Amino acid sequence: MAVTWSDPDIEHGSRHQEEHPGRRVGNRPPEARRRRPGPPRARALSARLRVTVVLAVAAVTGLLLAGCGSSDEAEPSTAPSSTASTSAVPSAGPTEAAPVLPVTVPSAGGGDVTVTDVSRIIPLNGEIAEIVFALGLGDRVVATDVSATYPPEAAARPKIGYQRSLAAEGILALRPTILVGTPEAGPPPVIEQLRSAGVPTVIVERGAGSLDGIGAKIRAVGAALGVPGRGVALAATTQTELDRAVERASGATSSPKVAFLYVRGQQNVAMIGGEGSGADLLIEAAHGVDAGSAAGLGEFTPLTAEALVAADPDHLLLLSDGLESVGGIDGLLRLPGVAQTTAGENRAVIDLDDLELLGLGPRTPAALDELVDALHPGLR
Repeated sequence: MAVTWSDPDIEHGSRHQEEHPGRRVGNRPPEARRRRPGPPRARALSARLRVTVVLAVAAVTGLLLAGCGSSDEAEPSTAPSSTASTSAVPSAGPTEAAPVLPVTVPSAGGGDVTVTDVSRIIPLNGEIAEIVFALGLGDRVVATDVSATYPPEAAARPKIGYQRSLAAEGILALRPTILVGTPEAGPPPVIEQLRSAGVPTVIVERGAGSLDGIGAKIRAVGAALGVPGRGVALAATTQTELDRAVERASGATSSPKVAFLYVRGQQNVAMIGGEGSGADLLIEAAHGVDAGSAAGLGEFTPLTAEALVAADPDHLLLLSDGLESVGGIDGLLRLPGVAQTTAGENRAVIDLDDLELLGLGPRTPAALDELVDALHPGLR
């Protein structure tokens, strides 16, 4: 199969949005939910519902705490729950009714950054946008990049382009008071241009090497935006849910082999993920074996029929938009080598929302729960 190399850098649906501009991103269409083969399996509580519940409870917390914090800015409409976690993370104290500023925080590759105003936030990556909204500061977000597909409010914001190919002029025209992103945001000269223009720019590590990095990323975003208590609370809640999902997976009696395929039909892109893809972390946490990592593959490698047949995965894991882009399971089976695998013969295909699977954020526990359900039906 002729395969075009492309930097997968995990667009979380951005290319699909460009290919299908009429589609409302961030919401999986009904037909995508119906395409799972075999016996019906119970789905984990959707991450959207989880976040909605957290923010609904947080709204009450914010009202109770109103007037207790000091800030020159208006109180946001919502704030996450301040419930403390038993996980090994910093204890969650009272969450802030409003951002407490100024604050000075470290920025990866840029020294310390002092933030004095968070009234006009621009997250430079979709995963950061999701965290900002989960922290109850979505009403202050003035724009997002095209990888921000969740929540729907983030997807609906004006766009600054794609996280890896940003332009300083368009961002500066929106008069941001703070920019927050991961090292994937760039290119680097643009980040330096934004800093030189005087806009506080905080870069936080993704923590992609381990699921343990999720909490640190959430706390770093909270600290940068003047709501460290909210960050600690959200990180603790996320860690507790993640621990529960991992514990449930530990009851599995088998370790099925799973191949993560990154496909984009319109661009003739097909790659297999390996160590460092992000999906490998969830596959392993779900008591599975990542086929790419087992074969010694790096982050992403062009897919060949021979390599896939040799790996012979029991399940195929794809991003929902990617699966749709090749025509669903039927279209996927037409890719060379797929139908000849055990997964292909059994139509054992799992698809998850792009940002949920690879965003490494508040919805990661929900993604892990869904993956555990798919790989180990007996644990439902």
